Amino acid sequence: MSIICQKRSEKVAEIIFNQPRKRNAISFSTINQLSTCLSQLKEDHSVCVLILRGEGEAFCSGGDLKSFHGLKTMEEALTMLQPMSEVLKSIVTFPAITVSFLNGTAVGGGAEIASATDYRMSMKNGVIGFIQGDLHITTGWGGASLLKNRVGATTALTMLASASRYTMEEAHELGFIHSIVNDISDIDKWANMWSSKEVIQAYKSVLLNDLEKKDLFLSMDKEVEACASLWETQQHHEAVSQFLTKRK
Repeated sequence: MSIICQKRSEKVAEIIFNQPRKRNAISFSTINQLSTCLSQLKEDHSVCVLILRGEGEAFCSGGDLKSFHGLKTMEEALTMLQPMSEVLKSIVTFPAITVSFLNGTAVGGGAEIASATDYRMSMKNGVIGFIQGDLHITTGWGGASLLKNRVGATTALTMLASASRYTMEEAHELGFIHSIVNDISDIDKWANMWSSKEVIQAYKSVLLNDLEKKDLFLSMDKEVEACASLWETQQHHEAVSQFLTKRK
């Protein structure tokens, strides 16, 4: 399984990206498994905290380029971009506290996933970056809209348009990472501070009300369309081919 979905304790659940040899890249199978896992955990009323983390030395390296390189047209790209954007929306509206434990590198779509959670905590190793620009595309799952909400428009524009890679400490200084931790045990201790799921859900519905959610999701949808439009360009396909050639 490319996704492990399990409970760490009565109040804490976790989703583990489980493709360490591929640096936990996202494939069509992963998208389906993530959607199913989130739906199941949403119905577990004992879950107060949901942790997202990666197996091995990476959190998530984004989309699996080998799997998605066959998507050539805008319409074909949307068959991947839209379902994964819906996964991020499910994370945003998940009725419990969500936290990305960045146990290693989080780039491209991995950074977008991290942007969807309420909190981001990391170890010192690894880098984070919205590197989609290197492939001549934009964020395609809604990450830019989410990043703006996390760090503000100016910092978000810099992180996105530069396609820069940041150390976890640099990302912490930018306000993207909330805290640097030693290991997963620190997250477990932190998870115990939260009250009941009903209280958490009530506050989350206030802090992201229906109108704000509608506007956010509309922005994410426009982002998906913009990425799909760039996806079918020759510049993107050439950039992906060059990237895959370098990795051989």
